[in-house]
Amino acid sequence: MIQEEIIKKFIDLSEGKLNAKEWMGWFSNHKDDVERICGRRAFLGIKPKESFSGIRNLYISQLGAFDWLKSKNINTNLSDLYKEGWEKEFNDFCKQEKQKEKQLQKAVEDKFGHLKKVYPRFFKQLTKSYSSSDTIIKGVKAEEIRKKEKKFSLLFPDDLVTFYQNISKLHLEGIMIDFMELSYETIQKKNYLFLGEFWVYGDGDQLYYNIENQSIYAFAHENHAPKMIKIANSFNDLMEKKIVAYLKEYE
Repeated sequence: MIQEEIIKKFIDLSEGKLNAKEWMGWFSNHKDDVERICGRRAFLGIKPKESFSGIRNLYISQLGAFDWLKSKNINTNLSDLYKEGWEKEFNDFCKQEKQKEKQLQKAVEDKFGHLKKVYPRFFKQLTKSYSSSDTIIKGVKAEEIRKKEKKFSLLFPDDLVTFYQNISKLHLEGIMIDFMELSYETIQKKNYLFLGEFWVYGDGDQLYYNIENQSIYAFAHENHAPKMIKIANSFNDLMEKKIVAYLKEYE
C-alpha cells in the first residue's frame, strides 16, 4: 500500500497537480518510506531543499520523481507548470538584482563620484562591491596633512598626499586605512608609515608604506616566520590593482 501511495503521489507531482504546501507536507510525513522504497540516490534527487523556494522544490522534486517512475516503467506525463513557475521566479530575481545593481551604482556615484578621476578602476569596483556596512569618508584638508608631516619630520610623497586628500577613512571587508591612525615606525632598521590593515595573507595583517622606496608592504603575521611582504609599487598601484583584485574575489 505504501509503494502504491508513493507512485500515485509521484504521478500527481509529475503531472503538476500538487502545490508546494501539499508536496512538502506529504514528503515530510513519508520521507523515510520514500528513501526505503526508492533508494538513497533517488531519494536525494527528490528530497526538497530548505534553501529552495516552493516552486523550485516542486520542479526539482518533479524531475526526480519522474525519473524514478520511468526507471520502474511507469508511464506518466511531465507537466511544464513547475518549470515555467521556476523560470518566472528566476527571471524576476534577475530583474530585482539588476535593479539593486543600478541603485548601488547610483549610490556610489552620488557618494564617491570624486574618486572616479583619481582611482577609476577602484571606483568602478565599488559599484559592484560597496555595501551599507562599508565606510568611505572624504579626504582631509591640506593643513591636516602638513601637521602630520611636521609631526613625523618628513614630506609625504605625492601619491600618499593624493590618497589622504580624497579619502580620510577607508573601511571595507578586510581593509582599514584611517588618516587618524597614521603613525611613524621603524621596523628592522627601515622607516615605515603605518597605514592600517589589509588582510591579504591573514586576518589582522598590518599595512605599511615604505618611506625609502615608496612601496606598500603587508606584515604577514601568520607566516611561520612573520615578515614584511611587498604588495604594491606605489599607493596608486595599491588602490588600482591590489585592492581592486582583492575586492573582486568577494563580489
